[in-house]
Amino acid sequence: MKILIIDDDKMTITALQHCLDDLGHTTYIAKDGEEAIAKITKGEFDIVISDIMMPGISGLSLVNVLRSVHLCFTPVIMMSSLHNRPLVDAALKAGANDFISKPVAMEELAAKLNKFDKINQ
Repeated sequence: MKILIIDDDKMTITALQHCLDDLGHTTYIAKDGEEAIAKITKGEFDIVISDIMMPGISGLSLVNVLRSVHLCFTPVIMMSSLHNRPLVDAALKAGANDFISKPVAMEELAAKLNKFDKINQ
């Protein structure tokens, strides 16, 4: 799958990119919401994985914009190091399809990606 990773933390991006590449996926990177919107409107991704807390456009605002202006119907998995139910609910209400906590457990992420891959087939 072609996966866009959106995060302002270089270590998180590197870790996710290596793991997803090892799983056979093709990864693309955006360091913030503005860069993500530009890439999403220019290219087609099978899934988007986005941090919630980022400078500028937050992940919640990003997914809300993508869904409200119909730029993107691609599945979005939101991620955050904050582990609270209201944040998960806010992500899903904004239009995210799923949520994963940081640090990301690669087995959990692989299972979520597999779920979306089966839906796309």
